[in-house]
Amino acid sequence: MGIAEQNMVGAALGFAISGKIPVVSGFSIFTTGRAWEFIRLACHDNLNLKIITTHAGIVGEDGSSHSALEDLSIMSTLPNLTVLVPADNIELAQILEYALKTKGPFYIRLPRGTFPKIHDLDYKFSIGTPDVLKEGDDFGLIGTGYGSSLALQSVNEIEQKFKISIKVINLPSIKPIDNNKLVKEIENLKGIVVIEEHNIYCGFGSILARIFSNSHPIPMKFIGIDNSFGESGKKNTLLDVHGLNAKNISRQIKNLILKKKII
Repeated sequence: MGIAEQNMVGAALGFAISGKIPVVSGFSIFTTGRAWEFIRLACHDNLNLKIITTHAGIVGEDGSSHSALEDLSIMSTLPNLTVLVPADNIELAQILEYALKTKGPFYIRLPRGTFPKIHDLDYKFSIGTPDVLKEGDDFGLIGTGYGSSLALQSVNEIEQKFKISIKVINLPSIKPIDNNKLVKEIENLKGIVVIEEHNIYCGFGSILARIFSNSHPIPMKFIGIDNSFGESGKKNTLLDVHGLNAKNISRQIKNLILKKKII
């Protein structure tokens, strides 16, 4: 429907009430921002609406106004809404199949460009369940979306640098999360670094901090956008500006190591 996100979601509400399965697609920031009240109504009535947006996180040269760095916060606060962030195409395909077969409102967050591949074809998506990409005994990296692929790309170099073992967990399900399974995966670790292409204030890391503080307090560090808007520029450059890189992951792991007085 063009630049008319409220009309788009409003029409989708009508389709959902009529028994259809509407799929809403648009830029993440404008779909969730402009039409949030309409989305809230869909969640209020638990309608079978699927919202699948693109251009989430840092979008690069489209400009600062187009970066979606707050959407996980405003969408995760809505009751009845399932919030999913795939990390590659293999995971995305299974998430789409699950969403279309499961009644209720869904928000699926996609980037502007293509995904790196982090899963094999035998991967099985399970709602709310942590996806362990690599086993480890000392510290953990927990990511969602781009954060998961960045963690996996960075972990070997960091392990060699500090002579430690790091577990890497991908969590595509922002809401719901199986708290018991997640805590079980981190209960023997000495600390966690959370990586998200989103504002760290009230974002993915904040959700995990609440879960862990309630049942298994653990030292945590957070990598993401630190209370700022995006900028216009090459995406890789902007990711570096905001510390979404292996260097910053290494720095935060070192901070955790020093906190635990391992070295």
